[in-house]
Amino acid sequence: MTQLDALKENMDSHIKELKRRISYLENLPTITKENADNIQYLYELIYKIKDEIEKLKHEINAVKLIQIISLKDK
Repeated sequence: MTQLDALKENMDSHIKELKRRISYLENLPTITKENADNIQYLYELIYKIKDEIEKLKHEINAVKLIQIISLKDK
């Protein structure tokens, strides 16, 4: 293998690496948007679950009051 062949092979590998990195960078906007959409969806789920937890807390308190009242009536 001559020095010229080695240089050519070395340049080819550098070019392939650059193309791979450029391809990755081109996909970043799509990946970023997808992640942003996922985060928004998860926040919406969190707020729905938070509301459901609050409703359950109120229902539990109501059941406790009913039990206390029924125990006092006995």
